[in-house]
Amino acid sequence: MLSGAPPGSAGAANQSGWMKKEHFLHWCQHFVKHTGCSKERPVLLLLDNHDSHLSIDSLDYLKENGVTVLSFPPHCSHKLQPLDRSVYGPLKNM
Repeated sequence: MLSGAPPGSAGAANQSGWMKKEHFLHWCQHFVKHTGCSKERPVLLLLDNHDSHLSIDSLDYLKENGVTVLSFPPHCSHKLQPLDRSVYGPLKNM
């Protein structure tokens, strides 16, 4: 899965193909490690409202490491979707 990936890359997979809470915690640890965030140097993390992102262990870990989580409500309009506004929207208009 990580063959040819940049150094320091992380990967995980689940048989179902869906992210699980355990994988999200692993990803959170990777995120904190590579952003260098802390309580003195906080960051904002924007997430969708997927069930795997609502893990108490993950949210506690992020809070302890200076990460503020903003979760978008499910099925919100495209106006509230940052990727639709900044990345995919402009590509669709090309």
